[in-house]
Amino acid sequence: MVEIVIVKSEEVESTNLPGVSKTEKGAGWMKRIIYPPRVVTRGPFMGVAEVSPGYSVHRWHRHTKDQGEGYELVYPKDFQEIYYIASGTGVAQWKTEDGKMKEEKVKAGDTIFLPIGVPEHQLFNNGKEKMFVVFCGNPPPKATFTK
Repeated sequence: MVEIVIVKSEEVESTNLPGVSKTEKGAGWMKRIIYPPRVVTRGPFMGVAEVSPGYSVHRWHRHTKDQGEGYELVYPKDFQEIYYIASGTGVAQWKTEDGKMKEEKVKAGDTIFLPIGVPEHQLFNNGKEKMFVVFCGNPPPKATFTK
């Protein structure tokens, strides 16, 4: 019989936002909740992030490979992701193939879909309060963390 998995909040460690130095205090945090190796999933992953004004959920990046202080992410070729803005405001930013930057304001209740092959992008908190984001996608990237 297959059992459901319940992940208690206190069981999930907060990490720095990708691209933010461990010495930089107050930027925010991220929790990868339904995510290997904690939960074995053949499909979706899920997490939450709290982002302070002036910071991004995940700095400018593409869904190929991303490495920064304390982490490395390797994305599968068919990776896609969704951001749901639970509270706060920000701006979704992306670059076109010719390098031109585009952006659109987002607020609580808005959802951003990042399809397979999405160009370089970030979700930036340009508001005055913390932004709380729920993110999910499929399949999970391979994540390696160092302390």
